[in-house]
Amino acid sequence: MLRIALFILVSSFSLFSVAENGVQKLFKAVNNGVVELHVKAIAQPEPGQVKYTVSTADSLGSGALISQEGRILTAAHVVDRATEIEVIFADGSKTSGHVVWVDALIDLAMIQAAHVPSKIKPLKLAKSGDYNIGEQVVVIGAPYGVSHSLSVGYLSGIRDREQIPGSTLIPRFLQTDAAINKGNSGGPMFNLDGEVIGIVSYILSNTGGSNGLGFVVSIDTVRTVMDSDPGVFSGFIPQLLNEKLAKALNNPHGYGMLIQQVIPGTLADKMGFRGGSLNILIGRTPMLLGGDILLTVGGHQLKDLESAVKLKKRMSTYAKGDKVEFRFIRDGVEKKKLWIIE
Repeated sequence: MLRIALFILVSSFSLFSVAENGVQKLFKAVNNGVVELHVKAIAQPEPGQVKYTVSTADSLGSGALISQEGRILTAAHVVDRATEIEVIFADGSKTSGHVVWVDALIDLAMIQAAHVPSKIKPLKLAKSGDYNIGEQVVVIGAPYGVSHSLSVGYLSGIRDREQIPGSTLIPRFLQTDAAINKGNSGGPMFNLDGEVIGIVSYILSNTGGSNGLGFVVSIDTVRTVMDSDPGVFSGFIPQLLNEKLAKALNNPHGYGMLIQQVIPGTLADKMGFRGGSLNILIGRTPMLLGGDILLTVGGHQLKDLESAVKLKKRMSTYAKGDKVEFRFIRDGVEKKKLWIIE
């Protein structure tokens, strides 16, 4: 009887060791492809700050290197206001990065690193749908700046959102109980084969810390967005206006996109568009007033979310030499600007 008990104990310990070694091997295999992102970004207004002036703030995130040429997937909220991006690799080497595209509705973005060390290898993306509730998953990132931290958990659920107006995409998020904290955003979640099955987006928490309710953009959605040719980041931080809001801002058209902020170095900045400077609260929605109100782009009216999504698709189809007219309101006067694509 004692011999049987000892056998069970030893066998259990051996199984635990194998599982532990599997996670260790996984970490060693994929850690090089995880990057830390140090971002200088246009700051958002502070609560109660009425007069807003443009300033920058530091933020932190993670990313997944997916090509040897330097393409990095991350979360949109990590880089959508970025003025500078520093990419730090696992070997400690650093380079700059710039935003290629942002999909704020899904919280997904792509950046381009200026240089990738030869010994750093890109990560492998899993196939769409190649995951199951209950499987063990691994998250690697920089929670609170603690570089290349690993957390282990399970895929707890599959959560589909409503279809995005103007598209066929139904965003899918994977739920996990693996510890996710500030700084993990944009980092990869792996299956035990070392394949990326999602990009960390957000957590549900009353305290701001991990409560075992983390959500990542699923590999299905990642692949769909990448394959859709998201286009170049325009640099507008927008607020769509419904008819009631538009008329409250003396916009007789009853529609438009109020420009909240303009990111330096982007198309919006180069064309001279202006963001807002008066910070107010409408209901529970913070809003910057005083910026330009975009009405049409290339004759396409910005009436609602569906029209904005369709416009984004259209902008990705423009070719070099095309001329695109932007019609907008500034200080109550309707104006036009022409963008000649280079």
